[in-house]
Amino acid sequence: MTHNPCPQCGIDLPLGSPVCTSCHCALGLEALAGVDPHIRIKNQQLAAWYGLLLGGFGVHKFYLGQHLKGSLYLAFCWTLVPVALGWLDALRTVRMTPMAFQRRYCRRELSC
Repeated sequence: MTHNPCPQCGIDLPLGSPVCTSCHCALGLEALAGVDPHIRIKNQQLAAWYGLLLGGFGVHKFYLGQHLKGSLYLAFCWTLVPVALGWLDALRTVRMTPMAFQRRYCRRELSC
């Protein structure tokens, strides 16, 4: 096996490369170097699917840690407006670069 698939974008990379050339995702043990264990990492594709399929109930907002917005989506789900907004959020999430997504949604948890 001379190629290794990138976990973020799926392209084949040479075995032993530390960073993906397409999405700049760290691979292997290099991905864990310097990572704060209190940061909650979110999956961009999962957030987009939640927005597309369950956006009317605000599931994608709850997943991304935006509980107030998720509650508003849930409160107004009977109007079908959150469904359209969920589709727009899914489209926006898909078009966002992985680096911008991580910067926006992967935040440090507050410890008690």
